[in-house]
Amino acid sequence: MLTIKDFFALDDLIMARWGRNAFRYVDYCGLIPIRPLENWAYACTPVNSLSFARTGGNGVHFGILEARDVTATGPVVMTVPMPGVNIVVAETLDEFFGIGCWAGWFGLEQLVYDTPETLAYYAAEPTDLLPEELNFLDMVRAELRTQPVALTAERLAALEQRFQPQLQIKPHDGKY
Repeated sequence: MLTIKDFFALDDLIMARWGRNAFRYVDYCGLIPIRPLENWAYACTPVNSLSFARTGGNGVHFGILEARDVTATGPVVMTVPMPGVNIVVAETLDEFFGIGCWAGWFGLEQLVYDTPETLAYYAAEPTDLLPEELNFLDMVRAELRTQPVALTAERLAALEQRFQPQLQIKPHDGKY
């Protein structure tokens, strides 16, 4: 079972291989590590999560519920601060990395705005990826031994039913 430690080891490998140019590979795919683990303090970020990656867009980030350290395995919650929404997108990191291993993770934010279109996008192997994206995703699949995982409305509903009640959000005081 994959852990945050495995993800950080992949980040170390990427930095060793691509150095300062690593952002050209990682940013496009929306999986920028947050090191060390921390709770991103957006008003809508679950207080019982540790953030491990961000997409690079609009504060969107991924956290592990009830995580204590880099040995955490899931479940994975995506926080989209603009509308103040949290979606549990995977039960484990294996599932999370499998969801994005062909198309990246940046597009997951769109689940908040257009769920059917986003599910359709993740159902097909993309044809519009840049060479840098392909190289990064190839490395993710190889190093983490990740297999594609379907992202479906049924799966998201099951995850919501099971894990949404566990999300602990601070009462909003009107400050951001």
